[in-house]
Amino acid sequence: MATVDTRNFQPPLNFEFAVDKLTDFNYFVQKINVPDLSIGLANNGGATPFSQIAYTGDHLGFGDLSIDFKVNEGMYNWYEIFSWMQGIGFPENIDQYGKLKSGTIPDLNGDLPLKVIPQRTHGLIYGQGTLIINSSQNEPVLKISFIDMHPISLGELSFDTRESDVLYATASVTFKYDYYTVEKL
Repeated sequence: MATVDTRNFQPPLNFEFAVDKLTDFNYFVQKINVPDLSIGLANNGGATPFSQIAYTGDHLGFGDLSIDFKVNEGMYNWYEIFSWMQGIGFPENIDQYGKLKSGTIPDLNGDLPLKVIPQRTHGLIYGQGTLIINSSQNEPVLKISFIDMHPISLGELSFDTRESDVLYATASVTFKYDYYTVEKL
């Protein structure tokens, strides 16, 4: 008979998330969901005229990675993601893509990034994300690594003078990635 090692529940507050391409963003993450994982069905050659027979597929599907974050004063963390997306989509000229690939997009102050990211064959278009999930004693339990991620959506920012209390700006970002891995720590 199997035994249960712990009867504690996983607290949703104990996590850390970081993307190697982003410096200002990482500290302000408020909410993150581990994306869904699905496996399709294989071509159903064994079906009868009366029912479909479900055979397990051989390709995993990974859902989008959605993150909510507080926008810091000066909007540096929001701008990091904006400039990453602008480099991918290069709305003004092709040089924007080249600057993203070489890692020479300046920040809001006009400074070039100091962070050195290992160069990959596709340049610096993609980032690597790491989610560390901690126990109720705040000890690392799991590491989830998101491989070759890039932003596909940056949510709207709302500014409203009608608010009586100060509600600090929040935004959401959605990433696509190739796949994720899970490692016990």
